[in-house]
Amino acid sequence: MSRTLKPRSIGVLIFDDFQLLDAAGPIGAFEMPMRGIKPPPYELTIIAPSPGPVRSSSGAVMLADPIPKQPKYDTLIIAGGWGTRTAMLDPKVQALVRAAMKTSRRVCSVCSGAYILAQAGVLDNRRATTHWGRTPDFLKRYPDVKLEPD
Repeated sequence: MSRTLKPRSIGVLIFDDFQLLDAAGPIGAFEMPMRGIKPPPYELTIIAPSPGPVRSSSGAVMLADPIPKQPKYDTLIIAGGWGTRTAMLDPKVQALVRAAMKTSRRVCSVCSGAYILAQAGVLDNRRATTHWGRTPDFLKRYPDVKLEPD
């Protein structure tokens, strides 16, 4: 008798003016292993503070579900992009990050998505990276984060 494994849940947070590659890259990485596998090993959910169509900085649009009140992801991935400047101040995004840090196996970001994690205070005294061009600003804003500039 074979055992059926429950798919691992992957949440990808996007927001207005997100960097398309920062979401599409991880989505593609988790989508590829699912081709032809039953049941699929991953369950992908794209979420945003405002559900529905969300425009990236390139103008491409992704459809997103609302941020859940009680997130239960194996992995939460936070996209980066110019929109992090607004998203990092959004109370819904901050609540998601703080809750996911307690309930998820891992929470990570791509590129400047690190700003969202740092703003929530979850990177204090932890090693982190961000886009090299944002290093001086990041260090100034978040001196308690152990930023790896390379």
